[in-house]
Amino acid sequence: MNIAVLYNDDASLAHGDAQDAIAVQAVAECAAAVAKALRTRGHVAQELGLAPDPREAVRQVAALRTELAFNLVEGLGGDPRKDQAFAWLLELHGIVYTGAGPRALGLCLEKPLARAVLAAAGLPVPRGAVFERADAALGDLRFPLIVKPAREDASHGIAAESVVRDERALRARASFVLERYAQPALVEEYIEAREINAALLAGPRGVELLPLSEIDYSGFASDEAHIVTYAGKWIEGSRDWNLTQVIPAREFAAGQRDKLERVARRAFEVLGLADYGRVDFRLDARDEPFVIDVNPNPDISPGAGFLLAAQRAGLSYDDVIARIVESALRRAHPTA
Repeated sequence: MNIAVLYNDDASLAHGDAQDAIAVQAVAECAAAVAKALRTRGHVAQELGLAPDPREAVRQVAALRTELAFNLVEGLGGDPRKDQAFAWLLELHGIVYTGAGPRALGLCLEKPLARAVLAAAGLPVPRGAVFERADAALGDLRFPLIVKPAREDASHGIAAESVVRDERALRARASFVLERYAQPALVEEYIEAREINAALLAGPRGVELLPLSEIDYSGFASDEAHIVTYAGKWIEGSRDWNLTQVIPAREFAAGQRDKLERVARRAFEVLGLADYGRVDFRLDARDEPFVIDVNPNPDISPGAGFLLAAQRAGLSYDDVIARIVESALRRAHPTA
C-alpha cells in the first residue's frame, strides 16, 4: 500500500517560549520511525513535512496521490488549533487518514470544552474555571490549584509554578499564561495523589486498553508539585526529565482497575477518538479517578509512554503502527 506519513514541518511557534519548539519539531523524528515501521511491513511509505504556511499546505495536500495518510500533523505554523483544520482538509479531499477526526481534535484541544463534554456524560473531572483575565473571580475553588493554558497539548505551559497554593501565585501564573500563550487560563483543583495513564489502541476485536502506566514522582520532594512539566516531558537531561519516570501501574484497590478502564473507554468514545488515544487520570485520597486530560493521536515515538504500555502488552513498534493503519482502513471501508 502507498502511505503518506504527514507531519508539521514547523520552524517557529505562534506563541509560547522558545523551548516549546522542541515538542513541535520532535514530530519529524516520529514520522521517520512510523515510515520505517510501515516499510518493514511491506508498504511504500513517504514522509511529507507540511509547510507552516497554510496556503502551501493546501497545495501539498491537493497534490497527494496516496491510498492512506498517516496523520501526525499537530498544527501548522506552530498553532495547534490548526490540526483540526488540517483534518478537515483531508476530509474535503477524500483522503483516508489515521487517528482522530476534526471534531475530536477540536474538542480535546479546547480543554474547557472537553471538560464540559466529559462532565455532561457523567465522567469525573476536577472542579475548575476558565480565567479570561488574571483578576477573574475565584469562586468556591479550593487551593491548591493548577493553572494551564486552555488550548495546548504536550505539556506546553506546564511548570512547577503551575501549581499554586495562594491567590497571589494564582494571579501571577494566570497572567503568565494569558500573556505568554495568548489564550485563557484553565484553573483546576489540583489533586495531590497518583497519576495514571490509560493508553487505548484499536485491535481485531475493537479498541483495547493497554496495560496501565503510572507516573512515578518518588524522586521529587514531598512539598514539590508532582506533575509532568514541559521540561520533564521534552527537555532531555533536565532535572524534571531525570526525575519523571513512567512505570507500570502499581496495585489498585479492588475494582479500581475496572473502573479506570470503564471511564477511559467512555472518555475515548464521547470525545470521538479513533484508532488510538490516551486518557490521563489523577486518583484522589480515596482512590477516586478524575480525568485530567484526553489525548487524541498521542505521541507514538519509540520510547514514548504509549509504546511502553504497548510493549507490556507484547506488541512491537511495528505492531502498533500496523494496528493503527488497519483500524483506519476498517473505518474507511467498513464492509470490505
